[in-house]
Amino acid sequence: MIKQGTSDNDSLNNISADNRHINRLDCGLPQWLLTIGFILMVTAAVCTVSALDLWFREQAPLALAAINTVGMLIMYFATMLGMKPLYRPLTWWWGLVIALNIVSFASISLGAIWPEVDFIIACALPLAYLPLGILLAIWYHGRLQHLGIWMIVRILTVFLLPIAWYMLGQDMNSVVMQGIIVLVELIYAWLFYRILR
Repeated sequence: MIKQGTSDNDSLNNISADNRHINRLDCGLPQWLLTIGFILMVTAAVCTVSALDLWFREQAPLALAAINTVGMLIMYFATMLGMKPLYRPLTWWWGLVIALNIVSFASISLGAIWPEVDFIIACALPLAYLPLGILLAIWYHGRLQHLGIWMIVRILTVFLLPIAWYMLGQDMNSVVMQGIIVLVELIYAWLFYRILR
């Protein structure tokens, strides 16, 4: 059930617990587009830990860029639209995350031409995702809160787990590490799809 604030002028109503319990967002986008976004996010998760990633990177970087970013762009844009009526829509944060993913698309498409850009994006992503996830987890309840919590879990897992694995002297191609990352990515994709469908 959707519980949203009904009046911008009634701040008490907008911050009440009932209006912060969000289980579904109506973004106005067609269901088939959301399904494509979900499928692309699942495909990206599988490609990340398979030989497909290397093959696409060498043979079809534009296709890899689309697989890695378009699904998330669809879901992020849809969530931003769905949150517009809420008392804290976080439009600026969603816009920042979307912009970083667009830059990432361009960077992946160009291959290794601008390694500095890849490094900057890698550093900037946690700085955008973590505050957004924290704010979702603090300001909302229900599925939207779960999404925020998992956004934090996902960004920490994707960025910190490989570093920890390396520092522990473990094999970077470990099935266990790759399995954890894929599982986290799949849950992340499902949480977006569930709240938007």
